Amino acid sequence: MKKNNTLKIVLAMLFVVLVSLVSFVGVYKGKNLLKEYSLGKDFSDRKVVTFSVVEETEETTEEDSSENETEQTNTEEQNAENETEQTTIEGQNAENKTEQTTENEGEKTSSQEQTNENAQAEKSKQYKNSKNIIEKRLAAMGSEEYDIRLNENTGALVLEVPSNMDSSYFSEIVSKGKAQILNQSTNDVIIESNGIKNASTRVDSINYTKPVVLLSIKFTNDAKKTFENINTNYTDSEGNESEATFAFVIDGQTLYYDTATSFVSTTKNGSLELVLGQNNDEEQLESDYQYALTLVSILNNGEISTEYQLDSIQIVSSNINIKNIIIIVCVIGLIMLAYAIFKFKTKGILPVLSLVGLAATILLVLRYTNVKITLFTILGLAVIVISNYILILKSLGNDKTFKQNLIEMLNILIPCFIMAVVFCCSPYLQLATIGMTIFWGTIVMIIYNAIITRILLNK
Repeated sequence: MKKNNTLKIVLAMLFVVLVSLVSFVGVYKGKNLLKEYSLGKDFSDRKVVTFSVVEETEETTEEDSSENETEQTNTEEQNAENETEQTTIEGQNAENKTEQTTENEGEKTSSQEQTNENAQAEKSKQYKNSKNIIEKRLAAMGSEEYDIRLNENTGALVLEVPSNMDSSYFSEIVSKGKAQILNQSTNDVIIESNGIKNASTRVDSINYTKPVVLLSIKFTNDAKKTFENINTNYTDSEGNESEATFAFVIDGQTLYYDTATSFVSTTKNGSLELVLGQNNDEEQLESDYQYALTLVSILNNGEISTEYQLDSIQIVSSNINIKNIIIIVCVIGLIMLAYAIFKFKTKGILPVLSLVGLAATILLVLRYTNVKITLFTILGLAVIVISNYILILKSLGNDKTFKQNLIEMLNILIPCFIMAVVFCCSPYLQLATIGMTIFWGTIVMIIYNAIITRILLNK
C-alpha cells in the first residue's frame, strides 16, 4: 500500500515537472510547436499613428482685392469729410461720437468672439463625429485593443494599435469614405453614399478556379429605382448619342466600371459583387481580404466630414518588464513555500510546489482559448493560485477530508465565478481577460486538485 502511494506521488510530481517545462519552456522541433501567447497591449509593442486635419485654404482673387481697395478709398474719403465736419462741431458732439465708436467696437468684438466660438463648437462636433465613425470602422475590421485620442480644438488624432497591423491601411481607415456611382461620360453623380444599404466580403474558393476575395454591395430601394429609370445613353459634344460608362468610386478611386447597360444589368437585383483579388498565395489572399474588410468598414459606417493626413508612425515598446514580474512571482512563491514549511514541516513542500504545475496548466489553457495576456490576466491567475494555496493550508491544518475542504473553498468562490462569467461578456478587454482567466482557472483548479493535489496531500 505504501509503495503504491509513493508511486502515485512520484507520478504526480512528474506530471507537475513536465507540464511546467512544456508551458514555461515550450516544445521545440526546429521551432516552438506550442501556440504563441496572445499578448495584450500591456506586454506587446504598439504602433502609434498621428493624423492632422487638412485645413481648407482661402484664396483671395484679384477682383476681391480691387473691391477691397475701392472700399478702402471710399472709406478714407468719407473719413476726410467727417473730419472736416468735426472741425466745426466741438464739445458734446465729439464726446457723443467717441462713445458711439467705443460701443460699436465693443459690439463688433463681442459679435466676432461669439462667431468664433460657434465656429469652433461646430468644428469640435465634426471632429467628435469623425472619431466615432473611425472607431466603428476599426471595430468592423476586427481590430484588437485600439485606442483613439482626439484633440477637440485642432481635430488631431492619435491612433494606437497592435504592432502587427498593416500600416498600408491607416490612410484608408481615416479617409472620408465618400462612395458614389458616377456617369463617367458626363461626370454626373447617380448614387451617393446614402444609397448603399450595406456591404460584406468573403473568400470564394468553390465557384472560381482560384480563391477570390469578393466584395458584395447592397443598395437601398431608392437606389434600385434610380437604376431602373436611369438613361444609359448620353449626348456628346458633337450631338451624337452614345452609351455611357458607369463607375463605382470611393474618394475618387475607381473600384469598378463598365458600360452603362452592363452596369445596370449587374445591379438589377439591387446588389453589386466585385472581385478584389484572385490568388493561390495565402499571404496575398489575406492581404486582399484585409483590404476588402477595410472597404466594408467604410461603406457600412458612412463617410466623415473631416479630411485627415497621416503625419507619423512610431513603434512604442511596452513599459512593463516581464523579467521583473517573474522575479516578483518567484519571491512571493518562496515566501509561500517558507510559510508552509514553517507551519507544517515537510508535509507542506510537495503540495505547495504543485501550485507551479497548476499555474502552468492554466497558462496552457489560456494559450489555446485565445485569452489575451494582460495585467488583469495575471491578477486573475493570482486569485486562483492563492485560493488553491489557502485550500492546501486548510487541508493540512484540519481533520476534514480534502473533498470537504475543496467543497468549502468552491462555495466561497461561487460569487467570484459568477462575476467572472459576467466579465467574460464585457466589451472592455481588461474585464474580459480577468473574467475568462478566473472562469478557466476555476475549472482547471477543480480537475487539477482532484487528480494531483489530493494525492500530494495524502489525505
